[in-house]
Amino acid sequence: MNRLAHTLVALLVALSFIAPQIATARAPFTLDAVRAQVRKDYGSVAQLSAKALVNIMRKEEEFLLLDVREENEFAVSRIAGAERVDSGIWRKSFMARFGDHVGGKMVVFYCSVGVRSSRLVANVQAALMEQGAKHVFNLDGGVFAWHNENRALENAKGATDYVHPFDAHWGKLVRRQELLKSVP
Repeated sequence: MNRLAHTLVALLVALSFIAPQIATARAPFTLDAVRAQVRKDYGSVAQLSAKALVNIMRKEEEFLLLDVREENEFAVSRIAGAERVDSGIWRKSFMARFGDHVGGKMVVFYCSVGVRSSRLVANVQAALMEQGAKHVFNLDGGVFAWHNENRALENAKGATDYVHPFDAHWGKLVRRQELLKSVP
């Protein structure tokens, strides 16, 4: 009986380590879940809601909006006024390109869901603040959240309803699947 008790205890201990992993693996793949993970992984990065960004744009506050997606994603659609920047840009190169343009401004980064842009923000935010940026934010939920809230997008030809899915997996986070488009 003693051997059975030890085996059961060992099994329970093993399950206590495995159960959270199983629960995580079964967690629903939603934009809200991705947003929560981004906040957890990039806790030092301030998140800005789409509504707050709209208010900044309406008030005509000084801001710099940076799209941290690939060229093909940017070509399909973007938030009006955004400039594209490579997600893997070196801090020194980033500051050489944007450092003189951030004084007194809010700097807002976005990508599809917030992972690439939060990573870049974490890398450059201290340098931006040293250059006089008023605030540095990541757009919470990225362009997918913006699109899911039926907010305006544009491309080189003007207004568009389409958004690039990044890939088939991540594109599942876009509510209006008929508006996914991989080419402009």
